[in-house]
Amino acid sequence: MKIWKNLRPENIFLNAKLPDKDAVLRFAADACVRNRIVNDGDALYNGLRQREQSMSTGIGDGIAFPHSTHPEATDAAVLLIRPSKPLDFESIDSLPVDIILTIVIPEHQTALHLQILGGIARLCKNREVLKTVRKARDSESLWEFIRTLEEKI
Repeated sequence: MKIWKNLRPENIFLNAKLPDKDAVLRFAADACVRNRIVNDGDALYNGLRQREQSMSTGIGDGIAFPHSTHPEATDAAVLLIRPSKPLDFESIDSLPVDIILTIVIPEHQTALHLQILGGIARLCKNREVLKTVRKARDSESLWEFIRTLEEKI
């Protein structure tokens, strides 16, 4: 699964001023409404929160990928959020998070959900990707870097 196909440049947020995990989830839900991924941001926010309450999506190494399904989503969407300062995400390694990939999946599309999670995991194993995300200055060039890299794979 090529992540760049579900990650649009307008869904890349660099140096977002967010104080904590809950603010990240609200920010992601509001961005999904603004970018017409869903209409009901509160339902998406609640879905993201419920997922985090069951188990943190902070996978370690400064990375988290909060995710939720939503009945209004017609296709998978990925948002890349780089907060202005690392945040406590209750990660498995207890380290703060500075790369957040939020995933919104259409309801009842379990296979797609797993494909997107797998694609993000593969991308996050690449040290060059992580370094580039952490240093990127604009969303368009970061998106182009990810697209070019995934097309080579």
